[in-house]
Amino acid sequence: MEHVIRVVVIDDHYVSRKGIVSLLETNPHITVVAEGNAGNHILELLGTHQPDVLLTDLQMPARAEDPKGTLFEPVSTLKRAIENYKSTSVIIISQEHDVQTIQSLAEIGVKGYLLKTDDFAQTLGHAVEMIHMGLQYFSPEVQEVIYAAPKIKPTRALTDQQMNVLRAIMRSPEATREMLAESLHISKSTLQKHITAIFEALDVPNMEACIIKAMRMRLVDVKSIIG
Repeated sequence: MEHVIRVVVIDDHYVSRKGIVSLLETNPHITVVAEGNAGNHILELLGTHQPDVLLTDLQMPARAEDPKGTLFEPVSTLKRAIENYKSTSVIIISQEHDVQTIQSLAEIGVKGYLLKTDDFAQTLGHAVEMIHMGLQYFSPEVQEVIYAAPKIKPTRALTDQQMNVLRAIMRSPEATREMLAESLHISKSTLQKHITAIFEALDVPNMEACIIKAMRMRLVDVKSIIG
């Protein structure tokens, strides 16, 4: 039997949450195992259900029993979630479109980011499936936000081969490492060496942060190869 992707959805806006759940459940490869409406539900529901994917908003109460109290602090909570539940991938669905917030969340290991103004019918199920495969997903609207932000300067130049690898990754976001290595006519181990060197040059911890920082540095023509 094909594995069904188990998802937890957390959003304090009832209509928004139910819309997300309904849309996800039209996909036969996805099932929603739990819902929450506050920051404290993140670790609680991950501990109870051990889902494959967490979909969460950023702007919501810290605790369900105090809906008008302190707001949820996403970076620290999601960092704990990612460290403690390594089999769960995190996707953000939010109105928040500050590029530094997006970068900070990517750096702690958030795999995907969508805006609430995105066309969820086109993007949501696809994002969940991509991220469950171990890839990343930043919606077209998020990419526009990143690309529109002020350019930041690279601290170290990439070699020609590293640039080829980076372009290949960003041109084919759905490609596995094996597929990327084959397209570049190099071994998987050589590809990994180049990726490690790229992370070091860009001072990033993971592929999610690498992609965002490369966009912000304008290292590639994002609009021509991603979307």
